[in-house]
Amino acid sequence: MNNKNSSLKILYIFLLGFFYLIYNYIIPIGSGMAIYSAGVFMFICLGLYLSDNMKFDIPHYRVNKFFVTIFINLFFFMMWLILTWDFWIIPMFFMFTATQAVLSIYLIKITFKRIKTTVYGSGEMKRRVLSSLIRKKEYEFVNIDDLERIEEFVKENRISYMILAKLHLTEEEIERILKIRMNGVEVKSYFDYMQEETYKIDVELISNEWLLYGYGFKILHSPVQNRIKRIFDISMAVVIGILTSPIMVIAAIIVRLESPGPIIYSQARVGEHNKEFNVHKFRSMRNDAEKDGAKWAMKNDPRVTKFGNFMRKTRIDELPQLLNVLKGEMSFIGPRPERMVFIKDLEKVIPYYNLRHLVKPGLTGWAQVMYPYGASVEDAKRKLEYDLYYIKHHSIGLDIAIMFMTLKTVVFGKGR
Repeated sequence: MNNKNSSLKILYIFLLGFFYLIYNYIIPIGSGMAIYSAGVFMFICLGLYLSDNMKFDIPHYRVNKFFVTIFINLFFFMMWLILTWDFWIIPMFFMFTATQAVLSIYLIKITFKRIKTTVYGSGEMKRRVLSSLIRKKEYEFVNIDDLERIEEFVKENRISYMILAKLHLTEEEIERILKIRMNGVEVKSYFDYMQEETYKIDVELISNEWLLYGYGFKILHSPVQNRIKRIFDISMAVVIGILTSPIMVIAAIIVRLESPGPIIYSQARVGEHNKEFNVHKFRSMRNDAEKDGAKWAMKNDPRVTKFGNFMRKTRIDELPQLLNVLKGEMSFIGPRPERMVFIKDLEKVIPYYNLRHLVKPGLTGWAQVMYPYGASVEDAKRKLEYDLYYIKHHSIGLDIAIMFMTLKTVVFGKGR
């Protein structure tokens, strides 16, 4: 599903760009406008992405989506008009906005369809699959009443998708399900479904055997992929460091004025291969926050200062970690580094928790953009499921996607 959505977004941008070029050609906008025009198009596409306005996995086009599109277009076309005072930009705005609406309606109409789906199995695995299916509008779930009549059931209900919520199948079950698959029904294992649809790996249900035979995990053994990731890290750290340097200067001044104590807070965290290093952050808590010992951070933590709360929501407090990235102690994207005092306790109760230390920790990560803020053992377990997905499926494309999702978090202040 993730690949389908990504492909649709790329197709949408391509088609939008095609019509945009045509409009630039047929509307007599003044010469020397190419840079302005390209900039407007790129910023509009970015705005549509950040506002979740590039979604096609919905039953119908929503009116509020159209109003958001109008607002984004109006803002950037107005900026273009103010800079150039070329009034041909106005008809360009109306034509482009209408095109966006028509393309969105068309893509939704030709791609969205209800898929008749059933789940073979029982217990906790089936419960988790059903919990996921309920949130997916494209699936029409049909429950199996009699497992002995599975072949007849599939034909009678025109099932086209089956999820296996059972770890070990009998020979008879394998033969039946294989026959169903050969007749055109798409069959997915529990783990494949959960990874593709929920983008995480259930730590309670995996095993050493699954880790041994599972595909992916290229980041653990590919020198080329790791070199590319390192170049990406250094490039992003330098660029973002330069762009955010004024913000960091202002943040440092406010931290100094708001409460006594150091501007930069350094703390030992566990990194790749369980090696400790000092992570750097703008101090967001009172200087005496841990006078009674290490504690989990919590929602609405009373130890956090007013500006510290703002920095946490916008991730400004993490910016000094760009130095950790340049030093090679952290990556730009990866599991968030944790403290040894908490790790020792978490490893006792969460299976495979140590796997997150097979890669460098990150300034931001898949768990941070996919899971809401939480500070408990259960939250640590849920975040580990996303971290394992990231380690298993790592690619530069996924890193770039996480960057954009982090930008969305920063823009709308949804950080912790």
